[in-house]
Amino acid sequence: MPSPQPAAPAAPAAPRPAGGTPSLSGTEASRRLLAPERDARPLTLWGSSSMSSEGGASATPLAVRIHEHLALAAAPAVVHGYGVGATRSPHTLLMRGLDTPHLHRTDDPVTEPGRIPVSLGSGLTPSGRLRIPGDVAGVPGILDGSEGTWLFVPDDPSATVSEGIFRSALAAIAEGSRQVLWMGKNNIRDVEGVLEDTQRMWDAAADPSQDTLVLGQWPTPRDPIGSETADAVAAVNEEQQRRYGEHFLDLGGLLTSEEGLSCPPLAPLRLLEQATTQRALEKQIVPSGLRAPDDIHLNGWGNLAVSWAIVGRMRELRWL
Repeated sequence: MPSPQPAAPAAPAAPRPAGGTPSLSGTEASRRLLAPERDARPLTLWGSSSMSSEGGASATPLAVRIHEHLALAAAPAVVHGYGVGATRSPHTLLMRGLDTPHLHRTDDPVTEPGRIPVSLGSGLTPSGRLRIPGDVAGVPGILDGSEGTWLFVPDDPSATVSEGIFRSALAAIAEGSRQVLWMGKNNIRDVEGVLEDTQRMWDAAADPSQDTLVLGQWPTPRDPIGSETADAVAAVNEEQQRRYGEHFLDLGGLLTSEEGLSCPPLAPLRLLEQATTQRALEKQIVPSGLRAPDDIHLNGWGNLAVSWAIVGRMRELRWL
């Protein structure tokens, strides 16, 4: 038996182009994670409880929070989540710094040192657990509406204010950011007001034609076809679709259509085979399989579908 012979030397490789090989290792997402772009633009999320993913801890094994999914998709860009439950569209303008109301100290008794009872000259009343960093007459602090009345809480407990213009510090954070808007559901019957407030947020972007994605409202069991709120939701969605085109994402259509309910995140649920889903579609409301127990928020599955749709549209807009 002949002894083993050493393998023949490999043929010399063809010289590589001066620019290196055109193929890249890994996926686009992994390359972005390991070699982040230094100038990645931040993303700011504005709105109420749907934007804060209230209800997202129900139905799924793990809670599904929209801002967390967007943070992963947009990495290394910073994602600021400013969704506050129960707020109305004027509260979003106040948070964004587009409204700068005159603040007056009231005669209400001070219950705790450093917590000054105030009112806003705009007449806007607080709602939800709203706490906005900002300043009054150069005094930094927090405008706190979480207890049902307005309080100004200076950063320095010894400081005091009697009146002045309140300016939100969130305006500086949002400067130059792209933004996602899901605002106005809590005052949706004021169709013109919601449209105007959303337009002001749109116009405040650095590049209004490119920097904003507006999310459409979805109908709950309180908004069945023919109801006043259903008509208002439809009117707002229709007008925003007309105004913003590809920068409007029709989530109502996603969550109340056979095509939407068969999208990849929801396909394993086989929603269309369930009688409750068919009854919901007859009423043109979101099926119970995607609703939280309170029936006014999305559960984890609903938030997963919304996150999937937002990421998809952001890719189409070349934000990602």
